[in-house]
Amino acid sequence: MTFSGFPNLPPHVNARMSRFMSGDLPPAHRNMGIRPDLWCKEASVGRVLFHWPNDGSRDINDGRVFGGWIAALSDNIVSMCMATALEPGEGFTTQDLQVKIFRPVSGDIIEIEAWVRNRSKTTGYVEAEWRLPNGKIAAKILSWKAIRPAESFAAREKASE
Repeated sequence: MTFSGFPNLPPHVNARMSRFMSGDLPPAHRNMGIRPDLWCKEASVGRVLFHWPNDGSRDINDGRVFGGWIAALSDNIVSMCMATALEPGEGFTTQDLQVKIFRPVSGDIIEIEAWVRNRSKTTGYVEAEWRLPNGKIAAKILSWKAIRPAESFAAREKASE
């Protein structure tokens, strides 16, 4: 899959997002079935919009999505949102992720929208809402991101055999 970029994002942000949006996903995304390349419909600086096709495969009971899945997908979405607000050479990691579930997540297409609400030199605060097909808010996500120079995130050393 090719990714030509979101028209409202600066080139350095589109370059950062191209891996995820082209389907070249890291192991965690592949193992959990997180597909930003299929579900992220809009992105601009400080905002992303996802449409998640709820096919029932993440249900804990009929018609009720597992809360752990809500947290995992939410961390990806608020992280993609944070990435839209970074300057060249910056990276980040999640410091805190809070998931508030107000009602069962059910319905065919769940809209998840995230916004960077505050951005300082070293911290980003991102919120997201999960909306049901009837427009009601099912979950609210609050996330704080530690912003650091990208080079401070060292690659994991591979164990010798």
